[in-house]
Amino acid sequence: MTSWQGPSEDPRWVNDLTTHRAEGAAPPWTDGRSASWGEGPAPPGAQGPAPPESASPESAPAEPVPARPLRPPDDVADVIRCVNESSEAIEDQYLRARHMADQADRVEQSAVAAADAAKAAKVACRVVQAEWPRRRAPLPRQVALALVTVGLDGLACYFAAQALDGSQDATLVWAALFLAVLAGGEVALDFYRDRNPSVWRGLVGLLGVFVAGLGILRFSYLATVGYGGLVPAAAGAFLFTAATGGFIFLGYRALRASETPQAWRARRRARGAARKAETARAAADRDAAARDRLIDAYLKEVRRHVLKTCLAGEQLAMESAVREHLLGRVRAPA
Repeated sequence: MTSWQGPSEDPRWVNDLTTHRAEGAAPPWTDGRSASWGEGPAPPGAQGPAPPESASPESAPAEPVPARPLRPPDDVADVIRCVNESSEAIEDQYLRARHMADQADRVEQSAVAAADAAKAAKVACRVVQAEWPRRRAPLPRQVALALVTVGLDGLACYFAAQALDGSQDATLVWAALFLAVLAGGEVALDFYRDRNPSVWRGLVGLLGVFVAGLGILRFSYLATVGYGGLVPAAAGAFLFTAATGGFIFLGYRALRASETPQAWRARRRARGAARKAETARAAADRDAAARDRLIDAYLKEVRRHVLKTCLAGEQLAMESAVREHLLGRVRAPA
């Protein structure tokens, strides 16, 4: 049985040790953790890790040079500052867009306030008209119709005034007085119809007596100047009297169908408020269109800038932020 020989006794180990010392490598029986020469011998057959091969500069692949990343702007103020500094015309456009945005906001607030006032006036008018649901006709138109009916009685009143045997001026004055009484009677009948039925009935009786008196005066005049006797004069006086009564009735019905003075004033206020609201809304729409036109033109310059400084995913967000700033919804820091 052959005994084990150490490194100093085996000539092969001596040769290996001499060779590794000359090359500056660790002996083959080390485990690769230390290259010092004072450690104990390793068992035969143990080998350490092979030394790494030195890579030559020609065979090593060149590392790619990273592309210089785009430096995005810190905030909206940086973008606006850079864009405005590029041209005085662009800066002037920015100032005009901001001014128009402020003006559009003020006009929009005025339009909203005018719309609210118009709505309140409309509600007030509806409430007042609800108190008299059957009286919805415009008051000026109905008053004009009543005056027309009184004017149609002018000829009958003139014939009645002729019977007083006065001058031409006196006759005209009497005729005007008769017409005034008839017009006042129509207004009084409309006024007291819902307020005091007893007075209204008394007015109806007095007005009937007055119309009958006008018929008697007309009969007297026609009988004096007419030809053919009393029958034609009576017939003419009766027709004029019936026409006078009919016109008074038509004028009274016209006034009864008209709206009350309170409803008329409320309707005028509502109509005026509606016109003001329409005018304010039209002005707000014009200013908003001018504001959007200026903002769109300025955003074209912003888009040219962010294409160079922002990533693709940040460009749309930055344009939206600039638009919000121009609209006054976001204030860019100074």
